[in-house]
Amino acid sequence: MVKIIWKGFTEHVIRAPRRPLPPDAHPLLIPRRHYWLKAILLAAPVYLPILASLYLKNYLLQTDLRDKPWIVAGMALALLLGPLHECLHAWCYPKGATAYIGVLYKRFLFYMDCGASISRGRYFVMCLLPMLLCILPWIIFLLCPAEAKALASLCWGCAIMSAVGPAPDYMNALCAWRQVPRGGYMQEGEDGRDYWYVSTATTPDNTNIHHK
Repeated sequence: MVKIIWKGFTEHVIRAPRRPLPPDAHPLLIPRRHYWLKAILLAAPVYLPILASLYLKNYLLQTDLRDKPWIVAGMALALLLGPLHECLHAWCYPKGATAYIGVLYKRFLFYMDCGASISRGRYFVMCLLPMLLCILPWIIFLLCPAEAKALASLCWGCAIMSAVGPAPDYMNALCAWRQVPRGGYMQEGEDGRDYWYVSTATTPDNTNIHHK
């Protein structure tokens, strides 16, 4: 299993140990113009069904499950699940890799940094696995009876926030799907950008990496 090290509250991203990129590595091109607008629109297939389910369930149960304080509490819970979100990213990396997880305290943003190479398919899983933090509370919300208004609102707030929050991850997965050929590998560079390359060998050796 990947070795996860908690770096705490930091001013900038602490880079994990990594090996140099191969000479044929290509940067993963992420659109910068209207980035957040595109990312939020890309996340629409995830958060729109959750949004619609609230009104549909209210209609079917002939009640109003919206309890605003509990919805806000659910959104706050989703933010507090940031370390688990990053751990889900990190757990997708191969055995022997080292991942750093921390919080940029000036922006209150959680981050995960790992310099190990990862296959194209596993990169998709790494980007999308935190959707579990959206799907699980949504399922609980859908199963809640009308009497469980507080729990339903809490889970719905957590689900909707956990659906929108990973929008950059959805963008990364889409860009990798479009740009990286089958059999390609992904690796984060020293500059924090993702790079891809095609290896003729088997899975790269992620244990032979150095500290900066």
